[in-house]
Amino acid sequence: MNYRARFHDYREPAFYMLTLVSKNRQPRFSTCADDRVVFTTDGGIAHRFWHNIPKRFPEIKTGTLVVMPDHIHGILCVTQRMGKPLGVAVRAFKSLTTGELRRQHRVPALEVWEPGYHDHVLYSAGALRAWTRYLMDNPRRYCLKKANPDLFRRAEGLAHPALPSGQNWTGYGNRFLLDRPEKLAVRVSRKAAPGAIATLREKTLGAVAAGAVVVSPFISPGEKTIARAVLAAERGAVILMKPDGFPPFFKPKGRYFDVCAEGRLLILSASLPAEKPVALTREVCVAMNDWCGHIAGTGKRKGRVNRPRNRNTNQAGACGRQAARARARRTPACVPVMPPMFARAKKKKAGGLLRPSRYRFLVTRGGT
Repeated sequence: MNYRARFHDYREPAFYMLTLVSKNRQPRFSTCADDRVVFTTDGGIAHRFWHNIPKRFPEIKTGTLVVMPDHIHGILCVTQRMGKPLGVAVRAFKSLTTGELRRQHRVPALEVWEPGYHDHVLYSAGALRAWTRYLMDNPRRYCLKKANPDLFRRAEGLAHPALPSGQNWTGYGNRFLLDRPEKLAVRVSRKAAPGAIATLREKTLGAVAAGAVVVSPFISPGEKTIARAVLAAERGAVILMKPDGFPPFFKPKGRYFDVCAEGRLLILSASLPAEKPVALTREVCVAMNDWCGHIAGTGKRKGRVNRPRNRNTNQAGACGRQAARARARRTPACVPVMPPMFARAKKKKAGGLLRPSRYRFLVTRGGT
């Protein structure tokens, strides 16, 4: 588990988010209790040595530290240029922790850590805030997964009468959603009028109230709007079609994580994990919408909104002609926009370059 930004000088002042993993992912540092983690003796020692880093390396200030059962996440702030790279301080922390735990357990050959560590260089105040929020919520998510293991499990070679044949299906989440008798496949053109989207939204929520599960890749902005409304509904459940496979240690992000813990989410993929995000070509989009229609009962229940016709020429525009050709072939058209939980995050300026001397107040001390 090693990642370094090749272009970055790790002696320079910056905020760094680090992840260190226990040997063979042994849960030695903490345990779950009431959706929170409680330090074990080993975790308390790791916590103490982490916050002692500035004593040996005064250029470093320690920030948020989250001690999970089998790994730790921490944010370090390098306030001035160091004589040696940050990795020297990290190795010292790991070495001191290992030495103390060997003495405590009286096991001279005890291995505490996996080799190396993973890091993110946080260049903006927005990134620092986002990672701090994510880390502080990590114990709750972890404990939810442990309390509901069946809902956070990948099922490979998934077979079900509702699934299209000829594909090697993998599912993640509540597989019993496929057994629901009412399913609604939703497809919304990116150019759909707001009024048409609002109408479909109300229709979809009515079907959800009656027990229907919404099936869609949730690609276009209109589909994302409907997805948010469905997930906010008391009985809202979705089957999300994922364009690529499930990488190691996959888990849903954001709102989808909580919905998964509630048994209201199933993610499906007919692809193997890809090293890079799958390009959402028209063929990929058409295939995903076809599969969604099949799962919903060969399209018998389908909510669909297309782009309005061009009133000036009384003919369909480019998207309309594409949709018309797709209907003629009995395949729905699709706009290649990544689903909300798998899209690449767009780079945004969040207060410009983050200078540690200006944003020290953002770093919180202590553990979870």
